Order: sequence, then structure tokens, then C-alpha cells
Amino acid sequence: MKLFLAGMIIPFGMAQYACAEAPMSLDEYIVTARPIGLQSMEHIAQPITVLNNADLAKKQSSTIGETLSNVPGVTTNRFSPLASRPVIRGLGGSRVMVLENGVGSLDVSTISVDHAVTIDPMQAEQIEIFRGPSTLLYGSEAFGGLVNVVTNRIPEYVPDTFNANIYSSFNSNALEKLFSFQADGGYKKLAFHLDGINRDAKDYEAKDRQVDNSFYDARNFNFGSSFVDDWGFIGLAYGRFDSTHGVPLNLDDPDELPFIDTKQDRIDLAAQINTPFNGVKAINIQGGYNDYQHTEFEDATEPGTVFDNEQRDGRIEIQHAKIGRFNGAIGTQFGYRNVSAIGEEAFIPQTKTATVAVFILEETDITDAFHFEIGARYEHQKHDPDNAAAVSRNMYSIASGIHWHFTEATALGLSLGRSQRSPAAEELFANGPHVATGTFEIGQSELDVETANNIDFSLAREKGTIQWNLNFFANYIEDFIFLQGLDRDNNGIVDLVDDTGAAGNEFTLVQFQQDNVILYGFEVASTINLYAGSSGKLDFNVFGDYVHAERDNGDNLPRISPARIGGSIDYQYHKFRADLGLTSYLSQTDNAALETDTGGYSVLDINAKYDVFDGDQNLSIFIKATNLLDEDGRLHTSFIKDRAPIMGRSLTVGFQAGF
Repeated sequence: MKLFLAGMIIPFGMAQYACAEAPMSLDEYIVTARPIGLQSMEHIAQPITVLNNADLAKKQSSTIGETLSNVPGVTTNRFSPLASRPVIRGLGGSRVMVLENGVGSLDVSTISVDHAVTIDPMQAEQIEIFRGPSTLLYGSEAFGGLVNVVTNRIPEYVPDTFNANIYSSFNSNALEKLFSFQADGGYKKLAFHLDGINRDAKDYEAKDRQVDNSFYDARNFNFGSSFVDDWGFIGLAYGRFDSTHGVPLNLDDPDELPFIDTKQDRIDLAAQINTPFNGVKAINIQGGYNDYQHTEFEDATEPGTVFDNEQRDGRIEIQHAKIGRFNGAIGTQFGYRNVSAIGEEAFIPQTKTATVAVFILEETDITDAFHFEIGARYEHQKHDPDNAAAVSRNMYSIASGIHWHFTEATALGLSLGRSQRSPAAEELFANGPHVATGTFEIGQSELDVETANNIDFSLAREKGTIQWNLNFFANYIEDFIFLQGLDRDNNGIVDLVDDTGAAGNEFTLVQFQQDNVILYGFEVASTINLYAGSSGKLDFNVFGDYVHAERDNGDNLPRISPARIGGSIDYQYHKFRADLGLTSYLSQTDNAALETDTGGYSVLDINAKYDVFDGDQNLSIFIKATNLLDEDGRLHTSFIKDRAPIMGRSLTVGFQAGF
């Protein structure tokens, strides 16, 4: 079936999935998670998708994971409607970094799948997805990929006029009520930004039943201001995130109704200094500080484990003047994290982590059609737990790539990289019950760094009536860290223990282990313009992806997403636009030990939007219908696929207004 799928998709030729609502050349896309002056997509060899404008609006959902779940090569590990992180080419958790304007999310969502990311995608102006190792610029947590959510919270220019937008919607399935606003303005050399969001939802309905304890509510408020002059800008922003979300009910224990209450206060700094002295084009400074806490309640009255995270993250990038044929940037990144979990079910000790790194990225146009770039990074990380000796690791990464326009419309990209990731604190020091995954986890302080050896090949047609893109990748990871069930009594069955680690029947006993693994696969997409004339514009889109992951001993890695194929018809006529899309998920039978098969299913969605009026003052109304076939879909990437199927048939209506 997999060979048939590949043979069916590849001949389409496939496409640039990061298309906006109208054809654009790649150099019009600016990738903000790249150094100043190196941000045009036209010459970037690494596979990057940029979502903005109408395409982003169609995909925006309650979480970053859900918003990106239909981007080729990206799925989600959804644990609940508010706890969902992206999985890129089979890798997730602490191997995929989520940024807000180039600075980490500063939450604890990588520690456990039931923890929420404290960035709301509804407030994004653009989302950038880097596939494959992105460690050169952002560190070992970008080992498997990177997602950068771009907002305008620290303005880089003073707008000519005051403008504001409001957005409101209602979902029929979970009864979600959503309201958000955004405002930008300025006076002389001062600019400001204000945004906020409030959403709340009840338990959602799957095909055959209600998924109990899947409710959520979230509030997010942000204010930023900057001083802008000819030399650049400097600005500050403050944000407050506050949410409560249920952990979907354990069917074996219907009296258990756990939920998580999260609070985060965050301060960000950004500055750009243009041509401060000879030899330097620009200096970019970014920093973030947060105070984060969440409490895990076992029921409505009993507070349980409390996670506390104080974190600082900063970076300085210096873009130098051209040296010979090369443009580029050098930089440093530094961070400090103090995370603790206190309570009966705390499975990691209080750990202080310090990180410092230096990096360089250089690029050149060898000819007008042939672009080359190379970069390197050194990173030192030290974990200091309160119950064990400190552990330090050094990491070295290097990558290079070419981008060759062998015709005006068609380009080839090739990137090679070696990148390293330090074991996370939970992988080193965990020792306790992890209720969300039903495991008793044991870390190993002697774990070595992971080393990924990655090759990525892409071929794309970037202009014309038919645009397409094809990516092949292979990633051989040495000393890959994973959880392995333990059989201490040698009876051939993974042991079950209680919350102290003694023999019992509550938790599966697992320990972090290492082995070499290989991941390989492809992503394909295409946009075909079927009609463009006086009656409107009609496009056909198709995409597919596949990833295979196995250890050296032949065992499969767990929770690897199945192959997918999808297509949509998009129509636009003056102020009206609509699309009908179908995505089919194949069954997943390449399972790890103790995993069960996951059946295939198909999801049919409809989006429609009408601009009542536009201009300086505008009003749009929209409707989104999802899972119209009311499929009983299960996510193989989810720890709780058996108790939390996908949302059943639902309808969302809303409006967006600007003035």
C-alpha cells in the first residue's frame, strides 16, 4: 500500500505548500527566524513552509499542533484540545522547538504531552515551519524541527494610522466561544501593540460518544511598545497566559476528573541597531523572561503536582558586511531554566539548566542561479538537579546546503547536516509516576548526546500555472533516546508498579534507553490553477507525506504518524472564497512493542468566507465545517488515542472586522 501511495502521488509533480491566496515568488516570503539580511526564501535550501494571510486563517485552531496538523511532514501529538504540540517527520517533544518571535515558548510543554503550549495561534500573523535539524541558530531543542510563531508584539515600525481588528466565532460541537482583538498604533517615534483572546469550550463529541473531561478555557493578554528611529528600534512586551484544561477521562476510572490550571507571566525585549560601525550591517538582540506555574488537580478540590518554571532566554546576532563573496551572521545564545515539580506524582526533581552557545551562518551566490550556505554551532549545556550530581554536555553541529535554479521556474535544493541534542532533564533524572502516560519513568544520568546525520533533497517548480514541490529526507540518529519497558522479573512481560515503584498494577515500568535509529520519507504537494478569468479563480491542491522510523535492531519507533494523502478545490470570486478538502490517513501497522494498530480514516472539511466590505474598514463572515463524514478517527501519534478520538462533525461560524 505504501509503495502504491508513493507511486500515485509522485507523478503529480507536487507543490509549494506555502502558497498565499495569490501566486507569489519565493523572494516575497520573509522568514523572520533567520538572521537579518538572510531572510528571503528564494535562496534557502532547507525545507521551510510559511503560513500567512488566507492560508493561515483557514488553519488556525486552538493549538499550534492542531493548526499545523495538515502541513506536509507535520502532525500533532494531541493529548487534549488545548494540549497539542507539532510532530515533524516523526520527531516531537524536546526535539521540536516552538518559538514566539524567535524566542522559546518558555513553558513545560516538552516535559509532558498533557502540558499546554502558552502561545495561541489565533494571535499569529505568520507561522514558519522548519523541517529537519534547525540547531544552528536555535539550539539542540530544534534537533528535529522548528516552529516560529510571528506576532507584532514588539513593533519594528510606527504605523501611519491606528488600526484594530476583532474576531469572534462559535463552534457547534464543543460549544467553543472565541473572541480576540488586536490593535496597533503609534505617535511620532513610539509604536504600540495590544492583543488579547478569550476562548472556552465544553467537552467535545466524537462520532459515537462524548469525550469526557476534554473541556478548556484560555485567556491571553499582551501589550508591547517600541521606540523607532533611523538607527533601528528597541522595545518591550508583557504577556499574561491563563488557562484551564481537562485531561480526557480514563475510561477505566470514570470517577477521576483531572485538570490542569496554568499561569504564565512573560516579558520580552527586542532591539535592532542598523550599521552601528564599519563592517557591521546590523545587530539584533532578543530576550525573554517568564514566570510559569501550573497545578495538576486530581479532582475539583484536590490540588496535586505543581510545576514551576522560571526561565530566561537571550540571543545576539551580528550581521557582518560582505567578506569576499560571503554574507552572513555570527551570534551567541544563552539561557537559564529552573524547573521543579512538587507533589505525590512529581516524576522529575528540581533541575537548574544553563545553556550557552555560539553560531555562524554564511551564504553566497556562486552564480545568479546557484546559492550556497554553510553554518556551524557550538553549545554547552549543564543540568544541575537537587538530588544528584550535575551533568554537562558539549554539542557540535554543522550544516550546508545549495539552492540551484536550473531553470527560471524550477529549483533544486540539497542540504546536509550533522546536529546534536543534549538529553533533557526528564530523560536524565526522571524517577516517578507519570500519570498522563500511565508510566513509571526512570532516567539515566549517563545518557550520551544524540547525533543526527541528515540529508534533505528537494525539487520544486516555483512559478507558473502548476507549482509543485517534492522533498526526500533521511535522518540517521546515533544514540537516540527512547522509553523502553522493563521486565525485571524476567517473565517476558513489562512490569507493572505502583506510585512508589513497587510491584502493583497502576503504571507501566519504563526506563530511558539509547539506540541508533533511522528515519526516512518524503513530502509532496502541488497547486494547479484550473481556471482564472472573469468568473473567478479555481485551484486544485494535493499533498501527501510518509515517514518510516526504526531502530538498528529492526524494531519500529512508537507513535509514528501514518502516511497521508489529501486534496482540495479552492474557488475565489471577488469577495467570496471557498474550499472543499479531503484528507485520508492510512492505517498504521508498523508498530513498536506494546503498540496496537491504528485504522485509517478520511476527514472532509469545508471553508467559506465572504468579505462584506473591505478597505480601511472591513468586515468578513465565515463558516468552517469539519469532519463532515463524522469519522471515528484515531491519532497514532497520541498517547491516548483509545480514549480520545478526533472531534466528530462540527460547524464553526464567525466574523472578523477591522477599522
